[in-house]
Amino acid sequence: MNIKEKIKDRINSINDPQLLDELLRAVELEYEIEHAVELCKSEINAIDIGVSDAEAGKLFSNAEASQLVKKWVKK
Repeated sequence: MNIKEKIKDRINSINDPQLLDELLRAVELEYEIEHAVELCKSEINAIDIGVSDAEAGKLFSNAEASQLVKKWVKK
């Protein structure tokens, strides 16, 4: 019996809905990690600039950010 078959057999014997939910979350997380979208260079650069700005203290409060978004949406 291979490992997938062993896992399937064990899961089929579980009746605890909470444990099954935890197992499903673990499997879904692994799938998301495995199928993560890779960022292009410009996206990575934008993130790096944002991190540098944050480290330099160039930050906006939540209220300030909300106002900026409202202005951008109006354009």
